[in-house]
Amino acid sequence: MNLLISKKATVNLYYPIFFYLFISFLILFYFKGHYILTLDMVFPIKTFPAKYFYGFSLPVYGGSAMEILTMQLSNVIPAWLLQKIYLILIIFLSGISMHSLIDTKSSVPKYFGGILYAVNPFVYVRFLAGHWLILLAYSIMPFAVKSFLDFLDNQNKNNLIRALLLTALTGALNSHILTLLILVYLIFLIFKLYQVKNQAGAVKNLLKSLALLAALYLSLSLYWLLPLFTANATVINQISQADIYAFATGISAFNAVFTIASMYGFWREGYIYTKDFIPHWYLLFFFILFLAIHGFISNNRSKVPGLPVKALGVTAVVAVILGSGIHGPFSSLFEFLFNNIFFFRGLRDSHKFAALIALSYSYLGALGVAEFEKIARSPVLSTGAYKKTAAWLVIVIALVIPFIYSFTMFNGFWGQLEPTDYPGDWYDVNKLLNGDSQDFNVLFLPWHQYMNFKWIPNAQKRIANPASSFFDKPIIQGENAEIDLIYSQSTNPAQRYVESLLGNKDKIKNFGELIIPLNVKYVLLTKEVDYKEYFFLFNQTDLELIKETGNFYIFKNAHPVSRFYISSLPPPSEPQKQSEFIPSLKPSDYTQVSPVKFSVNADAGYVVFVPPNLDSEWWELDGRTSTIKGFYAVYPAGSGMVYYRRFDTYLVGYLVSIVTLIGLIIWHYRKDSLDKTMNA
Repeated sequence: MNLLISKKATVNLYYPIFFYLFISFLILFYFKGHYILTLDMVFPIKTFPAKYFYGFSLPVYGGSAMEILTMQLSNVIPAWLLQKIYLILIIFLSGISMHSLIDTKSSVPKYFGGILYAVNPFVYVRFLAGHWLILLAYSIMPFAVKSFLDFLDNQNKNNLIRALLLTALTGALNSHILTLLILVYLIFLIFKLYQVKNQAGAVKNLLKSLALLAALYLSLSLYWLLPLFTANATVINQISQADIYAFATGISAFNAVFTIASMYGFWREGYIYTKDFIPHWYLLFFFILFLAIHGFISNNRSKVPGLPVKALGVTAVVAVILGSGIHGPFSSLFEFLFNNIFFFRGLRDSHKFAALIALSYSYLGALGVAEFEKIARSPVLSTGAYKKTAAWLVIVIALVIPFIYSFTMFNGFWGQLEPTDYPGDWYDVNKLLNGDSQDFNVLFLPWHQYMNFKWIPNAQKRIANPASSFFDKPIIQGENAEIDLIYSQSTNPAQRYVESLLGNKDKIKNFGELIIPLNVKYVLLTKEVDYKEYFFLFNQTDLELIKETGNFYIFKNAHPVSRFYISSLPPPSEPQKQSEFIPSLKPSDYTQVSPVKFSVNADAGYVVFVPPNLDSEWWELDGRTSTIKGFYAVYPAGSGMVYYRRFDTYLVGYLVSIVTLIGLIIWHYRKDSLDKTMNA
């Protein structure tokens, strides 16, 4: 008998796995082979390890860990296949994680919750926008919530470690979802403290264990938190008042509150939605909302699962209030939080709160389905045949309605996305550049962070410039978002220098000489968007057109370039004096010890160094900082090591995080008294 029960339980365990995998393949069936390139999803990933690991970019989140892992895996697994695996995991994990969070006797409500969490307008539009790291973090959020619920119920060692690792993993994927997850944790904690307010020992033990959890999380995540908290400037610092309008929840139905409540409202226009095909689409939303409210009302008084019911009910309300953003009736609250809470600036895209709405609807709606299932499975004599039939009808509609509400996720996202490979001449140009063994940078034009590429087969052809991710050589490209009133939020001085040159392009005849301080040996002009605005390159006396392809003009700098120069002149005190200083630069020999350490020998004049991150800050020659701040560093002549001192901070973070992880593994397998004292 026990063997039969065990086999049945095993079979029931596999059913959800097969089911959600089937949905994943059904959605992604049309994307066989090649890459899916969308607004912010550009593969392959080649530049991130050096960029993030060594601290060459502004710290903003822990997602760099995933990007570094992706690049390493792409050495073994083809990048296009790796991308497909991630996308399949997004749908699969979303469904299976919500399925596991829902604690009902029957599996029918779990399937409703899993389907709705995996197939909804939030997942749909974020997929179209290429926010794959956001979606990966979103997909495991129910696992993290469940682990935190278990921790609140019993603060033993296993529950603490599980909650810690899942929270850390969420942060390692995306800090926006991490912030939303912490908000959920806070709401759950408030309800739990209220629940045990009369039990002094329970409150004390909970707070003590929570403090340990928080301390361990900070220690485990120090690899990205320490650089973030010690940086002089971060991406968040560059976010201004203009952002909350540029990335505000769009009003697509009635008002901002209704729009975000229905999980719509992504700031970028131009996508096709289910609501564009169904005249009274909001009736579908009302049905989902009805199930969630019914589940909340029917279960909020019980102790179990009263805590998650109450907490997720409040979560949904808070998410709607904040998600309506600057265009909603709570705009003053949103603006106050934006201006006064540092990390809240990262949620300038208020539509992200729809992730919490999907979480709440999926869980509470499943409880609503469970209530109807009770009626459907009750004896006819107690409920009546009519009520049983009606209840079964509601259940069937509930299981089908998420697919209808977001049916545009199928058929290649309704024909809006198509797999593609890069044109052949992109590979040819990469091979040409790799044929030059010198250490140099490549300038990529047109100068846009986002632009349309005619070879992209999608309905929307605008994507993030993929040059730095595709080419093996270091690429200097535009970091100017050009969204509404926001032109650029880059703090890199090289960006401003290139923009100043382009602003005076009609007056320049020696562009090759002027990009010597950037160590630029080649200029790539791709034949996209406004590329004819860059035909001034043909008029330069020191640029040679060495090749033209279907998509590129390739220019070579006639001047010798280097990462190190020797100059007989002191660095200019004013930008307009660059014309005197640049011609004095003579390439110098050097040895690269590592990406953050270079050996140089100069006995006269000044050492001019072009850092890999094109920013002189933190670079030192034997402890001496640069005499100027800019995209290159200048030191009085001397011999020694040029070192990126900022990397020390990263090393401390890496070391602490690794030691913490090792300690957690040892603690997990070790039986000691600490686990007992946590519950004492």
